[in-house]
Amino acid sequence: MSDNPLRRPIGWWLKHLDGLLDLGFEATLGAQDVSRRQWQILNGLIEGTPPAELLASLTVFEESGGVHEALASLVERGWLHSGHRIDRNIGAASAETSDVPPAETSEVPHVELTDEGRRQHARIAEEVRAMRTSVTEGLSADDYHAVVTGLARMAENLERRLA
Repeated sequence: MSDNPLRRPIGWWLKHLDGLLDLGFEATLGAQDVSRRQWQILNGLIEGTPPAELLASLTVFEESGGVHEALASLVERGWLHSGHRIDRNIGAASAETSDVPPAETSEVPHVELTDEGRRQHARIAEEVRAMRTSVTEGLSADDYHAVVTGLARMAENLERRLA
């Protein structure tokens, strides 16, 4: 760390940390041959987030990682099961059965973790935990609480000012 971290503004530290977190997750997940989107899907499903809610929350990333591409890949690996064919290119799903007209097909495929998906999630989760632990190394629980609380307060202050 630099001699005096206060010589740089908080915005610099936020952007720097954000970039390092991205690199850290990319390296950690890349070593497991999993993309960030794939991890978010696996983790969300393990936590019990309904698939429609999970996919809706991830569509903000559609341009930079392809949520449906990640879904299709997880289905191909046997980590997820879906009753729909997931279109990698346009982000829509269509029923595999011919008795469902395309107009009635949901754009949110029903997906669920397979036993293999659960095993892989547990394995990858250990690596993610280790990465997260390394990020907070040297911070006490009180330090971490103060940092997060302070950042939340700053965000609230700016939201209020900009409202």
